[in-house]
Amino acid sequence: MSVINTEPNVGLAPELFQVNPPHYHLWDFAGVDGLQVAIALFAPTVNHISPFQSLTSNFNQQPCAILRLCENNFRVALPAEMPFDQAVADLELNVWVKPCQATTIVLPVDFGLQRLAQIATTKPTYTLNPFPLNQAVPARINGIAILAWHHPWQGQPKLVIQTAATDADAIRATFS
Repeated sequence: MSVINTEPNVGLAPELFQVNPPHYHLWDFAGVDGLQVAIALFAPTVNHISPFQSLTSNFNQQPCAILRLCENNFRVALPAEMPFDQAVADLELNVWVKPCQATTIVLPVDFGLQRLAQIATTKPTYTLNPFPLNQAVPARINGIAILAWHHPWQGQPKLVIQTAATDADAIRATFS
């Protein structure tokens, strides 16, 4: 189902959201030993989060957020460019690691949560209302796949929309 914005002036001034902000770096890792890598680099509590749930942790003495995408597949948000791939390689476990290729759009939380519930659709078991902290929701906006992630970041809640680079302008326009 497609959602079309027919309400005038419901958007957000473009200067109030960020696209690929310089202080937000995403890495993906997965593989047979993905969970072991997450436990080794972050904390044993990562074993207790379900897919599409996240937690706040530390990497190289910097706060970060880790999202469990599925059983052995994780996404990490780091506040600076760090040698995350080298840290994973040093563990010598059976995983791959690479920078996430998704475009990230960071929205003001209150506006973003309200607007996202109006324009995005989800499949059963996923919901955007409520959309608590430390949760991600796969959804579609006008038929375009997104992953919305609501998590603490540098002491404040953040709402991050992740989508393919080719779809970023179309998604950003739905919030403008």
